[in-house]
Amino acid sequence: MLLTIDVGNTHTVLGVYEGEELLHMWRVQTDAQQTSDEARVALNGLFQMADIEARQISGIALATVVPSLNRLWHTVGKTLCHCPVVSVDANVVADMIDTSGYGGTPGADRLADAVAARALYGSPAIVLDLGTATNIEVIDENGHFLGGAIAPGIQTSIEGLVNRTALLPDVELADPGCAIGNSTVKAIQIGVVYGQVDAIDGMVRRIWKQLGTETPVIATGGFGYLMSSLSQTVTDVNPELTLQGLRLIYQAKAEL
Repeated sequence: MLLTIDVGNTHTVLGVYEGEELLHMWRVQTDAQQTSDEARVALNGLFQMADIEARQISGIALATVVPSLNRLWHTVGKTLCHCPVVSVDANVVADMIDTSGYGGTPGADRLADAVAARALYGSPAIVLDLGTATNIEVIDENGHFLGGAIAPGIQTSIEGLVNRTALLPDVELADPGCAIGNSTVKAIQIGVVYGQVDAIDGMVRRIWKQLGTETPVIATGGFGYLMSSLSQTVTDVNPELTLQGLRLIYQAKAEL
């Protein structure tokens, strides 16, 4: 079995694969102060709930945007599962996707998304990873990672609004069902939810124009279903896209 781990700023998503089949997937809070002992206990608890023994895990594929947790998960892999850990970066995926046209170092989650999108949907393609940040990843017709756009995510936007204003309440992130708010709660929902959706659709159309073609648009991340249900450009929702990318990367490395 392969354990895939996508460590985000807010949540960590873990998935256990047997071959190409996702057997279990969990979403837990990311804790940058967590110790390796705490992580080992928590992971073992998830395994027990799923009737998995740690020794059944033969490898771990890791993508993290929290650098301090990279060593932690390597330690957990060695001490609990006694298996190799592959951390994703541009060098690891160099033979799977070309990032040479990107002026910088793409995040590990963005690389995993790009690898999965190219393998599962073909190229060109656009990925919308909708979490703490809204990441837009673009793969061109040759399968090259071009880059994309990064913006505050929907939860980040509403927290920033509420935390910096004295009277505005925190509200549920849901479809407001109208474009004119007849209450403060409705007005915030419209501004944040519809504002984010329209911004995403607008960005996708700009990217389509630059590419010269309309591509598949795949939504993933914690807000993938909410935003895609309101979007006019999303063509598919794949909540395990990043984990699938991690699986593909690990399997490619294992075959070398």
